[in-house]
Amino acid sequence: MKTALTILLIIHIASGMISLVVGFLSMLNRKGGKRHRLTGKIFFVAMTFVFLTATAIALIKGLSFLLMVGFFSYYLACSGYRSLHLKKLHPGNRPVLLDWFISVIGIIAGAALIVFSYTWFVSRGGWGIVPLAFGTFCIALGVGDVRKYYKTPEHKLHWILSHATKMGGSFAASLTAFVVTNIQVPQYGWVLWILPGVLVGMWISRLSKPYAPKKLAV
Repeated sequence: MKTALTILLIIHIASGMISLVVGFLSMLNRKGGKRHRLTGKIFFVAMTFVFLTATAIALIKGLSFLLMVGFFSYYLACSGYRSLHLKKLHPGNRPVLLDWFISVIGIIAGAALIVFSYTWFVSRGGWGIVPLAFGTFCIALGVGDVRKYYKTPEHKLHWILSHATKMGGSFAASLTAFVVTNIQVPQYGWVLWILPGVLVGMWISRLSKPYAPKKLAV
């Protein structure tokens, strides 16, 4: 078991590093270009291995928070990737069972994180904000997915915004894991779980501005 766990950790760390590098390059590359598509596909594959190894490690070591965060980050990657296949929701194509499954898993993962946050608020104080923030974000996106499945999105570039938001969120999750593993800030460690997501979110918002509805653009 120890050997298996070591192998899982090696694959997990290597996949995480690859996701960070190609994810950063993908955000820099011209959107829709050949390089962007290539780095995006590599990022998704890397995140798949991150998810599989994180799930296995969490089950072996009984780490419930790692398990929920693994589903949270992979939901973002899967939903963001599928957004590219839902460019013309309703008029031209409809969500398939896989899309419904991904969105429902996202909502369940978000709900689990919110429930789990109560435990941390009680036992770890301010740390409870971490799973609460992750869970709220996850549920909001999952519910947003389901609403689009029922009603045609008003904004024709909805798929670009969804793709950017969710793939960026998945990258932020990978970056957060790297930061909290390698940087220690006594008493304020919970900030390291939130700050990467906030900074990446601001970057994604800036990159997505040209595609946002004018009434929402800032």
